[in-house]
Amino acid sequence: MKLKIIFVLFLIIAVFAVNCNGTSTDKKEIKETVVVKEIQAIDTFSYQGFNTIARVLAGRMPEDTMFLSDIVASSAFKSHKNTFNNIWAPHKENLDVITKWSKQNITEQDTVFYPFGGPDFNYLEAFFPDSKLCMLIGLEKGGVIPFSDEVSINNASAILNMVNFSVQSNLNWSFFRTISMRKDLAGYLEGTLPIIMMFMSRHDYDIVNINPVFLNNQGLFEYADKDNIYAYSVQKDFNDSYEIIYKKPDESEMRKLYYFSMDVSDNVVNKQSFSLMMANYFNGKTTFLKAASYLLDMTGFDFIKGEILNNSKEIVTGPSGMQHRFFDDSWNIDYYGNYVGPIRLFYDRQQNDLKDAYKNNDVKELPFKFDYHQTHCSLIIARKN
Repeated sequence: MKLKIIFVLFLIIAVFAVNCNGTSTDKKEIKETVVVKEIQAIDTFSYQGFNTIARVLAGRMPEDTMFLSDIVASSAFKSHKNTFNNIWAPHKENLDVITKWSKQNITEQDTVFYPFGGPDFNYLEAFFPDSKLCMLIGLEKGGVIPFSDEVSINNASAILNMVNFSVQSNLNWSFFRTISMRKDLAGYLEGTLPIIMMFMSRHDYDIVNINPVFLNNQGLFEYADKDNIYAYSVQKDFNDSYEIIYKKPDESEMRKLYYFSMDVSDNVVNKQSFSLMMANYFNGKTTFLKAASYLLDMTGFDFIKGEILNNSKEIVTGPSGMQHRFFDDSWNIDYYGNYVGPIRLFYDRQQNDLKDAYKNNDVKELPFKFDYHQTHCSLIIARKN
């Protein structure tokens, strides 16, 4: 009797499964599809290759002790770790001052456009610690990730020395010297990607994934190799532009950084796709301009200057970024620090109207170095009415 009841129940369950899903074969296919998607997502977050390399570059012990174990055990890495820790400790104190100031004075932090920034994630993070999407632009190539082949692994000592040397200007002067940086990033430490990875690790971020991207005709960021988005490989083509997905260890929401190796001068930039990009991602958002070489004051950069002014809700800039005279009555401006004029290198970029503005308006304290001047630093925050 018990066997009969069990058999009847089995038939009822089988019929119910077929009626609900069409056929038992369909049910099996649906199960397989769900499992594949779940495994793909889990594998994406469990891969530690990018994060391990970032931590080694930053002089930090990686969580994955097997990958690059020979480098981590080397005297070169121990020396790199000690040197970087000694450099970073006082520098981090200065960054903390900037972050505290930023939280009190910069209102729009979620999305940040940082043209002429190169690999300067360090100060981007200090000024905008709550940003979820940001874009850096520079002339330097994206480059390759070190320790992704035998040649770079065998030259780990030289690469770690180059990391320390290449970031000295950023730590000591608050900006990268573009010409010297191109020389510093030659050889095994090519492009901006290793520097940004290193700074992300020093700011306690985990790197989840990195992929090459491009700007399509609709002004959208698009993956260059869709088939390998989740590939277990650091040997992708990051030469032109890339996306980094990163997060704090205790965060559930992912952040995104885009770096584009791009000439934004009037005669070179693709105006249509760039304009659409600004409208898609940065309309009503924040633009950050620091150590921008007064490019927006020069002939040949009118297009990007117009895009910044037309799309930004808030512009945080030093004297070398957006010139004071370009702000019309639709902008409210707060003044910080003390403007006395440009450094000798840019002696012909005097802004008398900015001097007058500092004399005729309330000026707030600026408790850190900013832009090029090392003793009389100036910063303004312009907000569109």
